[in-house]
Amino acid sequence: MAFKFRHEGSDLAIYISGVLTFHQHKEGEQLVYQIATLVDNGEVTSVRMNFAEVVRMDSHWLGVLIRILRRVKERKASFVIEKPNKDICKLFDIVELSRIAEIRP
Repeated sequence: MAFKFRHEGSDLAIYISGVLTFHQHKEGEQLVYQIATLVDNGEVTSVRMNFAEVVRMDSHWLGVLIRILRRVKERKASFVIEKPNKDICKLFDIVELSRIAEIRP
């Protein structure tokens, strides 16, 4: 699992790769903290998370996503999930994530 950040102006793009499971819970907490800090400080008004290289993810990481989404929306910033694979799309469909987040294929 790896994260690559691209911060351009007020836009933050996060490129995630690998397998996201509870075993990386510390990395999840760190990701929430980093994004929350940037959004809370007003440095970021748009967050895009690119899932093109994510193999799979578990419910723990679904919770991480929802925590990030909630924090971003509280600060009136935009949040987009990009390029999830078929299996991750199924997970998002089951929990109806598209009701609260923009998901782009």
